[in-house]
Amino acid sequence: MTEEKFFNYLRQKTENVFLKSEVYSKNKEENWFYSICNGPIFRSKPIVFGLNWGVSRDKSYKGHSPQKTYPKDIDQNTWKFKSHVNLYLQKYFGYSFDEVNYSNQCFFRTPNVDYLSYKDWRDALPLFKEYVEYIDPPYLIMLGLPKHLDNKELKEFKEYGYLPKGAKRRSYARVGVLFDKYKLGSVPHSSAHISSQTHDALWNILLEKFK
Repeated sequence: MTEEKFFNYLRQKTENVFLKSEVYSKNKEENWFYSICNGPIFRSKPIVFGLNWGVSRDKSYKGHSPQKTYPKDIDQNTWKFKSHVNLYLQKYFGYSFDEVNYSNQCFFRTPNVDYLSYKDWRDALPLFKEYVEYIDPPYLIMLGLPKHLDNKELKEFKEYGYLPKGAKRRSYARVGVLFDKYKLGSVPHSSAHISSQTHDALWNILLEKFK
């Protein structure tokens, strides 16, 4: 199956799940909808992902449309954190942001994760799993905490703390095995209130643990 055909298959499946979801039933008038990925699918390349797609805060916002068309180009205008991720991807893993897959664990859009119920996370996860298995990445890097993955999905889970000199709070890189096959590492999102030194240290931990 080509990348575009797979996208169309997964998009239709996502729509079917989304229209039966709790988040949709409670917020039908909001037109938040869903997205699969923001950029083309690169098979056998790493996946960078977050928790779920957000919703525009622009005052002229009238709602999102469901993603219907396979994205053949990287969207250059949507990811404020793109330059941040690009810096560390290139420095530690030799990839630019434009060479990896970007998605989210939950394809459903919301203003924040508090709108998603436990059932929403559970319903959405098989969609993400199919996305991962189709790509078959060498590893995945998550921006944020993998708290919506249980110990059947994320195994061999370990945390590695880093406390910079003078800091009061420790920050963490986390690693594990996703879906019994794929190396997964997580680091804080670019919006986390930590220093560039701490971001550097945590990304370096991922590199060392992935070897």
